Amino acid sequence: MSTVIVLIVAVALIGFILYWSSRHGVRRSSGGTSLRRGPNAHTTSTGRTKVSYATRDDALSHARQLTGRDGQRMNVYQCATCAKWHVGHGR
Repeated sequence: MSTVIVLIVAVALIGFILYWSSRHGVRRSSGGTSLRRGPNAHTTSTGRTKVSYATRDDALSHARQLTGRDGQRMNVYQCATCAKWHVGHGR
């Protein structure tokens, strides 16, 4: 009987560790043009490719739509790597 209890506790502990590390551990991003994650990387923190806009006006238009939809302030910036425009969270 004690062997079963130890086994259940061990499985629960392993499950908790896996759950905790997926939520709070180091996120591994894939791809991107930057060797280090930063404002000029071409992937988001979740690994998705960033959307780029040819003009500042196009990016501003999309930022306004996102701000209205989500309620979070969005800003636009010109990428130092690709020279196109991206939309990001306001600061």
